[in-house]
Amino acid sequence: MGLLGRIFGGKDADHAPQDPRVPQTVARVLEMHARLRLAPRCEARLADALAPALAHISALVAGVPRAHEATTAAWSGDPYMRAYFAAADDIGQVLARSRTLRAFFDENAGADTAFAVMGMAMNERRTLGVAQVGEQTRSDVRQTTLGFSDHHIRLCGADEDELREEVTRRMIDQLAIEGLAKVAADTSMREDLEHDRALLATRLRLLERQGAGLRGMVGAEDEAADPGEMARVRAEVEENEQRLKDLGPRSEVLSRQLDTLCETFANAPTLLQVSTEKRRLDRMNVVVEHGVGDEAGSQVLEFRLARVPGNPPQQRALALLKIARADVPRAVNPLDNAERLL
Repeated sequence: MGLLGRIFGGKDADHAPQDPRVPQTVARVLEMHARLRLAPRCEARLADALAPALAHISALVAGVPRAHEATTAAWSGDPYMRAYFAAADDIGQVLARSRTLRAFFDENAGADTAFAVMGMAMNERRTLGVAQVGEQTRSDVRQTTLGFSDHHIRLCGADEDELREEVTRRMIDQLAIEGLAKVAADTSMREDLEHDRALLATRLRLLERQGAGLRGMVGAEDEAADPGEMARVRAEVEENEQRLKDLGPRSEVLSRQLDTLCETFANAPTLLQVSTEKRRLDRMNVVVEHGVGDEAGSQVLEFRLARVPGNPPQQRALALLKIARADVPRAVNPLDNAERLL
């Protein structure tokens, strides 16, 4: 049983001990915003919010199928690899392009294999194809072809359990980034309001001074301040003060920021999702439906699609790969090709 299996072994949740990764995860989050340690009960509050988020993420990661062998030899026998790559030679091209993969092998000289996460765009293309309709073979039958593009490998590990744990940590980091973005917006709002308050106060003093002293009585240049303008500025000052009060005193800022971060972790099931898409594909990656496609040689495949938060959010297909060092082609240097052409 792997690490995730040992952690989520099906025991009664009410009596289950705390996930041993929670304290480490709390420390990891606090490294991003160390001042939060000054908030009351900081670590306990974070632990309470992180435990269910960590359980949700771990379940998502555990649901991703085992790694596929990323070799040209495996391509013909693995329907998933045939779906991910249009041709066997495409596998080597994707591996050669990955700087992360090359860096992993450079930094781990004794490693013969690596496990990696591959992200892709999943595309469904509707075309006209050949199909048997009754006793006739027609070439104008609508069909759907499934394909994948924009392959990227940006995360590697020495073994599959280690890789899954790193994926879990990256997803926690993503939630922390989302929460800290909200914290930054709140901090920016306070700074803007305090800046506006200073400008309004200065403007009000200038307006009041225009009607004060000898200059207000006999000055030839400036007229007395408009009472309506002064009233409007005073109203703006009062509104500004109220908005600052709504944000709370500075002594409560860190506690409010911690609450914002905890609320983001509590929202993990909405922010982080991995869905499953099922398709019956034949060997040509044609979706078998309504009599279209080679049903005899088809299989039902399940693809994992991850929702990536952001503006705008993205949806990417993901798969785990097992890659042998010997199967990673040497990166092509464009200068080498240029020299051969000279």
